[in-house]
Amino acid sequence: MSKSKGNVVDPVVLCGRYGTDAIRYFLLREISTGSDGYYSEEALVSEFMELVQDILHIDDVQELRDYVQHCKTTRLQHCVNVAYYTFLISRRLNLNVRSATRGALLHDFYLYDWKNNEQPIEGRHSVVHPQVALAMARQYTAVDPIMEDCILNHMWPMSRQRPQTKEGWVVQGVDKLCAAMEMGTQSARRLSPVKLKALMVSAIAARY
Repeated sequence: MSKSKGNVVDPVVLCGRYGTDAIRYFLLREISTGSDGYYSEEALVSEFMELVQDILHIDDVQELRDYVQHCKTTRLQHCVNVAYYTFLISRRLNLNVRSATRGALLHDFYLYDWKNNEQPIEGRHSVVHPQVALAMARQYTAVDPIMEDCILNHMWPMSRQRPQTKEGWVVQGVDKLCAAMEMGTQSARRLSPVKLKALMVSAIAARY
């Protein structure tokens, strides 16, 4: 890699493609300070993919593309988002990366639209869909106690049961973060022509 030869990697492009945190993590993990190192985009995502590739190849998991939540984000994309950031955080905190990442990917593994009253059993959505997701996950892969906790208790505090593991707490928090980011990004695009100051004033006036 040489500036004079022009075969350099543009960090702005990489951050836009994979996220700043992912690039930081990769550089810290793969390249020692002051030393040369090996770089490839394949190496950047290979560890994450090794953990989840078998799950992503399941037909029913791919069917999550047909459902949307958090505005127009597909359920599959949301699950991948939560799994990816769970992967980064779990690596940083020295947690069980495999179980946390796989549990995060399967946390919303249910194939129905609860808003159209397609829920298979009665009860609140926040309580029912983690149970359905856990049952679905067990049909296709081994589920250890950490994965079970990540799937079953990710809806706290909308459900009563709190996460019982550190990994479960990570998934619970990342799920909320990703939902907020997904809705916020899409809302910002829709509201870009709108004067936000006036909108905020109207919201405050309506509240009081």
